Amino acid sequence: MVTGQKKKLAEFQNLIANHFRVSGGGRNNGQYARFAQAVCPSVAGLAERQSKAIEERIRQVAELAEIEVAKENCRPNIFVAIVEDGGSEIKLLRSKKARLFGSLTGREKDRIEQSGGPVYSWKATQTLGSDSRHSANAGSFAFQAGSNGPGGGVALGGSSVNGQTTQVKSKISRSTVEGIGYSYLLIDSKALDGISAAQLADYAAMVTLIDIDVGNDTQVPNGSILSLFSETEDKSLNPASLSGGDLLLLRGLYKVPANVKASLQRSAMIHTMSEGLKNAERVDR
Repeated sequence: MVTGQKKKLAEFQNLIANHFRVSGGGRNNGQYARFAQAVCPSVAGLAERQSKAIEERIRQVAELAEIEVAKENCRPNIFVAIVEDGGSEIKLLRSKKARLFGSLTGREKDRIEQSGGPVYSWKATQTLGSDSRHSANAGSFAFQAGSNGPGGGVALGGSSVNGQTTQVKSKISRSTVEGIGYSYLLIDSKALDGISAAQLADYAAMVTLIDIDVGNDTQVPNGSILSLFSETEDKSLNPASLSGGDLLLLRGLYKVPANVKASLQRSAMIHTMSEGLKNAERVDR
């Protein structure tokens, strides 16, 4: 049990170190961006009943991770879309709705567009004052998915976000906060064969709530829902739901004060996971 716990913890440490994106500075002085506002998911490209069920499950996962969730009929800041060809949709968005990509560089946009899918994910982030929250300005955008895509069209939204800066000097805190204003996830419809709505919802929750690289080279912890779209012939071997480690990872990121540096965020995530795994071990005995 102890050996398994150490192995699992090491796998998540590797995920954080190598595949979490750091904004606003280097690996230690930057930050792992997270939502500053209550999250509000929106799903498109599926039957309405399935979309609503997935939205509700994303809300449930956020609540389990102690992340603030907006009330019903809120303004979406998490957008999940099932499309026919994600690469083509990204190309279209870049030409028609470039503001959806926030401050991403051209190289970063190229990497997303040319990743080959079946998952395409990015965040629109903004630097805010350490004592402020995202202020979503008026303005939403929509794009028409390819005519052959599920549902015939997919609605996505986005806008600029602004914040006030403050002056705070500390070795562990920052004068600014790197916040996720909007989170986008596009998934090729052909990749959904053998995947349930519950699996899709848990995967979407993990990928949209943290700024993580979901490319084919991402080393995913054993049993994590993040492995859902990994190349495998037998879909029945895919994780059925969010793992305990996944939930602890989310909780660890969002529980620390908003203005601390990445080095402390990283330590907090590992500590939360370590304590959670120990408690799980005691229950199993």
